[in-house]
This record gives sequence, structure tokens and C-alpha cells, in this order.
Amino acid sequence: MNAEPLSLSERALLARLADTLIPPAPGCLSASEAGIAGEHLDQALSYAPDLVVMLHRVIGAVGNATPQQALLALKQSDAAAYDAFCETIAAIYFLSPGVRAAVGFPGREPKPARVDVADLEDLLMPVLEAGFAPRAV
Repeated sequence: MNAEPLSLSERALLARLADTLIPPAPGCLSASEAGIAGEHLDQALSYAPDLVVMLHRVIGAVGNATPQQALLALKQSDAAAYDAFCETIAAIYFLSPGVRAAVGFPGREPKPARVDVADLEDLLMPVLEAGFAPRAV
């Protein structure tokens, strides 16, 4: 298991693999244009540092193959790793404010909880009616 940070050459290869999954299109950023191998990758790894092991594994499996060939081989040989890689790339892609703006998704924003007092009373009533009794251990 390689938990070392990705090198510049590994980041460049990651960008090429990601561009294979999310290529440029009119009105849309490609994965590399969205900064998937830069600050957004660092942000994702700060949330889930264990992802670097999977990324090293996928990048290491490329060898001399083109990104398309490498991803196809990964999909055929290890579908779970391929799925995890694709999900990770998509998640990192949507960390980009430019991507979220292009699709009209502001991101997950905190919302205050709305608790109705009547709901709390309904939840607590069985507890209050049962009273307090120590549990046998």
C-alpha cells in the first residue's frame, strides 16, 4: 500500500485518465480544465486520505498503455476498482466551483435543522411514561 502523495508525473497521468472519463465538451470543462489533479485533488485527499492508495494503484497499472486502454483493462480485470476510480474522479470534478456553476449546482450548503416541539414531545412521551429504572447489568 502506497500512501505517499502523488508526484507531479502521477498527477499528470491522473489528469489524462480523468480526461478520458470527462473529456471537454461545449460549455463544459474537462476534468483537467476543472483542476482535478491540482487543488481539488488535494482537497479530496484531505477529506479521504486513504483514496491515495487506490489512485496509486490505478496510476501504477497504466504502464505503457493509453489512458483509454488502461481504463478498459481495469474495468475488465477489476470492476470494483474501476468503479471506485470513476466515482472518485466524479467527486473531485464536482469540487470545482466552475463545474458546479456550469450545471447549476451550488454544492452542499448547510441548512439549519427545523425541529417542531410537538415532534419532540411525541418522541419523548414513551420515555417519560416509562419512568427511570436502572438496567440490570
